[in-house]
Amino acid sequence: AAECMEVARFDEARNHYERILQQQAGDEPIYAMGKAKAEFGLNLFAETVATLESMRSRWPEFESAEGHLLYARALAEVGRLDEALDEYHALSAYFPGAEAKVRYGMLLHMVGRTAEARVVFNELLLQMRRAPKYLRDAQAEWLSIAEKQLSVSR
Repeated sequence: AAECMEVARFDEARNHYERILQQQAGDEPIYAMGKAKAEFGLNLFAETVATLESMRSRWPEFESAEGHLLYARALAEVGRLDEALDEYHALSAYFPGAEAKVRYGMLLHMVGRTAEARVVFNELLLQMRRAPKYLRDAQAEWLSIAEKQLSVSR
């Protein structure tokens, strides 16, 4: 299943994850997460949300920043924008790297909350200016997007 994900064969990966989850030894949140990622890759956003919500109720102790980001993205894709904004807001406080904050700012901008989006982008860029160079380099793609978004929202 993981190898199928690596080569973007999401339908095949989803089938593998579904079979794994039905087995006694496969009853693990990591496999449900894999299924949700495959569903997202197939643009099955409602299914992604359902899988992640089921996962949350089945394994409430399981925490995953990556899963939380996937959930926020899927909520946005199905049009549950207020919920997605809430998730991004929570996520941006602890997610490693700049992606969650950039996506949060972009969604704020999309819903017309441009002043708030500018604050998110400005705070991120200020924070990253103080970060070590290796970290800025690792986040360069997201920082570039934040800078472009700032120029668009002026």
